Amino acid sequence: MKAQRKDTCTQLFERYNAEGEAFLQRILTGGESWVHHFDPECKAQSMEYGHNTSPSPRKFKKYLRGHHYDNDEEVIADVRRWCRGQSSEFFADGVRQLVKRWGLCVDSDSDYVGK
Repeated sequence: MKAQRKDTCTQLFERYNAEGEAFLQRILTGGESWVHHFDPECKAQSMEYGHNTSPSPRKFKKYLRGHHYDNDEEVIADVRRWCRGQSSEFFADGVRQLVKRWGLCVDSDSDYVGK
């Protein structure tokens, strides 16, 4: 899995280097929204799914503060509502950050992802 992640990042990074911003503009995001509740038991677990280069989820966490959901459909509807309220620049910034992550993945032999 690690080798496959590095190969994929290498290919994406090379395409970006060859095509520049035009390549990023062809990346499609969305189509399916997944939300997973994860309550880490310790700091080490909380770092398992993030990295110091990951975008801060504070804006989203602040939005969710105080909300209570009875089922998954309510969570999905609220996440979609939040996403629709974000500017196109918010999502464009997220896509631009992919380039840095691809480079980190390739340079670190894919080790940065799990730290």
